[in-house]
Amino acid sequence: MAQYEVTLRDYWRIMRRRKGIVIFTVVLLGFFSFLIANLWKPSPIYKAASKVQINSPESLNSINAQYMGMAGGGTDQLETQRSIITSFPVIQRAVDRLKLCSDCETKEDSTRMVLALESYIQTSQEGYTNIISIEATGRTGEEARLRADAVAEVFAAYNNDQKNDKAKKHREFVEQQRKEARVTLSLAEDSVQIYREQEQLVSIDAQASVILNQINTATQTKNQLEQDVRGIEAMLREIEENKGLSDRTVQGANRTRVGDAFINLSQQLSNVLLERNSMLVQYTENHPKVLQLQSKVDELNQSLKDELKARRQALSRDQEAARDLLQKSQAEYDLLPGKGLELGRLQREVALRQQVVGVLEEEYQNARIREADKIEEVTVLQRAVTPEEETNPHNPAQRALMGVILGLVLGIVFAVVAESLDTSIGTVEDVQEYTGTQVVGIIPYIDIDDVRASLRRRGVDVSDEKTVQRKAQLVAFFDPQSTMAESYRTLRTNIEFVTVEKGVKCLMVTSSMLREGKSTTIANLAMTMAQLGKRTLLVDCDLRKPTMAKLFGLDKEPGMTEVIVGNYDWHQVIRTVTDIVTGGMGMEDILQTQGISNLHIIPSGSIPPNPAELLNSRRMSEFIAEVREAYDVVLFDSPPSLQVTDAAILGKKVDGALVVYKVGEISRTSLKRSTSLLKSVQIELLGIVLNGLHADVSAEYQDLGYYSYYGYGSETQVQDRTFRERAEDSFRRLKARLGMKDEEQPAAVQDADADAGDREEEGEEEDQDQPRAGSAVVAVLSLFLVGLGLIWQSGYLAKPLGMSPLLAEYPLREGPVLPPAQPPPADEVRVSSEAGDSSQAVASEEHLGQPPGEELFPGSLENTQGEIPAESTPVEEPAAAVPPPATSVAKTSPNAPPSLAQAGMNPQPYVIHVASYLPDSQWALRTLQRLREENLEAFLSPVVVKGQPYRRLLVGNFASQDEARRRAKELQQQGSLEKFKVLRLPYTVELAGSSTLDQARGALKELGKKGESVYVQHLADAGARLLNGAFENTEAAQRFLDTEAGGAGRVVPR
Repeated sequence: MAQYEVTLRDYWRIMRRRKGIVIFTVVLLGFFSFLIANLWKPSPIYKAASKVQINSPESLNSINAQYMGMAGGGTDQLETQRSIITSFPVIQRAVDRLKLCSDCETKEDSTRMVLALESYIQTSQEGYTNIISIEATGRTGEEARLRADAVAEVFAAYNNDQKNDKAKKHREFVEQQRKEARVTLSLAEDSVQIYREQEQLVSIDAQASVILNQINTATQTKNQLEQDVRGIEAMLREIEENKGLSDRTVQGANRTRVGDAFINLSQQLSNVLLERNSMLVQYTENHPKVLQLQSKVDELNQSLKDELKARRQALSRDQEAARDLLQKSQAEYDLLPGKGLELGRLQREVALRQQVVGVLEEEYQNARIREADKIEEVTVLQRAVTPEEETNPHNPAQRALMGVILGLVLGIVFAVVAESLDTSIGTVEDVQEYTGTQVVGIIPYIDIDDVRASLRRRGVDVSDEKTVQRKAQLVAFFDPQSTMAESYRTLRTNIEFVTVEKGVKCLMVTSSMLREGKSTTIANLAMTMAQLGKRTLLVDCDLRKPTMAKLFGLDKEPGMTEVIVGNYDWHQVIRTVTDIVTGGMGMEDILQTQGISNLHIIPSGSIPPNPAELLNSRRMSEFIAEVREAYDVVLFDSPPSLQVTDAAILGKKVDGALVVYKVGEISRTSLKRSTSLLKSVQIELLGIVLNGLHADVSAEYQDLGYYSYYGYGSETQVQDRTFRERAEDSFRRLKARLGMKDEEQPAAVQDADADAGDREEEGEEEDQDQPRAGSAVVAVLSLFLVGLGLIWQSGYLAKPLGMSPLLAEYPLREGPVLPPAQPPPADEVRVSSEAGDSSQAVASEEHLGQPPGEELFPGSLENTQGEIPAESTPVEEPAAAVPPPATSVAKTSPNAPPSLAQAGMNPQPYVIHVASYLPDSQWALRTLQRLREENLEAFLSPVVVKGQPYRRLLVGNFASQDEARRRAKELQQQGSLEKFKVLRLPYTVELAGSSTLDQARGALKELGKKGESVYVQHLADAGARLLNGAFENTEAAQRFLDTEAGGAGRVVPR
């Protein structure tokens, strides 16, 4: 594919072509941003700020205090102070100053109140100064001011107290450490002394030198003995082989190696040999004297051999002793490094302890000096002022503008992505570069709505879609001054140049795939050829899905099929302009067209069962030869080349072929395959015709001015379509895409029995919006990112998940705030939502302003079994109205149920909340049945929130929230649950008291469908209770007992 530099002009073309994506994204995000901004109006938030100054250290006491507060010396002091401001001790003092927890009964209540106030406090550094700004938020300006001032004051007091108290604690700590360091030093010195005595170590280097000398000496001795043994063995071998030793061997023998006895024997042997040799001068070898001397030589040789063997045994013993000595010395040498390392470690330990003792002695003296000094490091620099304006004003227009901007950016991104996924070819250079074939014609895209508007202004009836379609296809006749007609004339001129050079008279027109407009192209090309004065024959060789007969209003039979099979002569099946006029297609004025009488048409005829064999027959070749002589130009309409082999067969019989390519609809690979196929069978490929070229597809086409409907030189002034006409056309296209038929259309348009080929080609020039894989991917990605943008616009992402203030609904006031009438147990109450894997400590539910038993920030409840009817889908319970804070501590009602502690039972108030359903939901019953089949203690419990009744699907009885959460995660891993919440529902209705587990389960089974809200609670003594429902308070439980349970049972704690 040709490579070009992408310019702003190209990007503008992409935006125009994909303007629907951009406009859709902008309108969608802008509208929903404005809608969400109006629906989700935020609560007013006021912000007040006070300032404190962190004084620089001036006295020795302050300098040392700062040193003590910097662990490691690399800590940012101001950042540390900022963290201290929002720390638990400081906020706890602020809570006491504001009297927010004067009536808290448990430590847990106090802790939650501190965490609540902490979420409203933010700190920041004023530039590069040592001033820290303390910002507090509140529902009113006065509330924010009181919080900011309280935190600043208690922080200053807390810091000063901590610094002064730290000096005394530091002195006591250093003193204790000094004593311990001295004891440790004494122990380390004793360890060095004991180790030296045990290992008898005076100097590691001296002992190492002595042992190393021993090793060297033993090694040399061992090596020398090995050489001596080898030498003796060589002499023994020589005696065995030669029956004696040579003079050279005897003379070269080392006295140290062989010994004195061997030397003496060798000298005697030498003398006897000399005497024997002198006797041999006078006597023969058998002479008695010679034989006597020879006997003596043999005896001496045997003695030498015995002496060498004895010497070898002695040297072997010495060699073994030297080896043992070497191993012993080596072992002693190997032990020296370990002893040296241990001694060095002990010595270093002593040195380290000495250093520590010295540092602590110095620090102890400094600590005694610092203890008398007082530190005031933090001062309140500025108190807060009551704010008059809220920090989060409601501005839906700004939110909508942000949505429009975000939508514009996303729309541009989507448009570029969609363009990059488009596999079609858009420019002439791309086609020529990719296929290696020249482009001989460009047919611009014409909107059928423009044709309809033009015909309507000229008084033509446009109610018949078939008529409008035909007039848009045969534009060379119906609108000869249009740009479309001029494009076909340009194609005719280019073909003339090519055919003149190559002598082409028979021309085949094909395409890669269906619906590329080849039949429309060849029909208009034939008309323009005839208008030029050339005898033109148009042959419909598409024997599978013919269209020429229907296009010109002719009878399809007899035609080309009958000519090939021999039923008719080709002269007998020719259709002329007279047949066109009498065809009833509204072409009566065709006789007035100059040169149109030169156009002859042969339709396809009947559809044969073997089109390829007919086209490859001898009669077909004879037909082509005859018409070549009878006409100036012969045009053959053939089927698509990639789908059937007809085009390849026909192309071999004609002079050349044209390939029609519909721009923006067919992939480049299809075009490449079709041209390669035609070239591979040696078909003369004259060129490619680009059909349906949009102005927004090709930039150079826009430059040629092909936007106008009427061509150059036309006196007709074209008016743009009115708004009403555009609306009617858009509505008509929408109905067509939805498959809706217009009742006013004639039966010919609605005929379902029309030929497939007719229907296929009849709409090949319409604006078809067929989905492609790339467009589908872009659509899915667009919807996903638009949805993400809407969530962002809603402000939800402004709060990181799990980081929202825990007690955002609790009104912190300067006056007293009383705890709830029924406080939760002392163990920490938490809620869990498996949208994440975190849990947070929360305040009691009445403090939170949430319905009792509900989690603080409920997540969405999703189906676990796929799609279900809308009326059965799990729903979200709306948050109930916040009850007004109590004005006095509620007293225990005399009719309140006895506690489990009084009854000798362990409380199990926690339960796993699976989902909430409407009262008539059948999905709740099916899910309940599934969980009970898995042996889970599942049940339904009614609840009313804001007057709307719901049924909660609950599982189990648990003593703590952690236990419930662990069990829920196990069920989630097993696939029994998908999402869950942990609720605290401490009351229930008891149907049967303590009984055995089997009895309780048997009673539950007998209830059948009436036992939807009944379940079994296990007791510590292996017993069980039969309970009905789970509720937040005794009022809800009593209401259930009176209305739905029929008064059977009593209200008890769970």
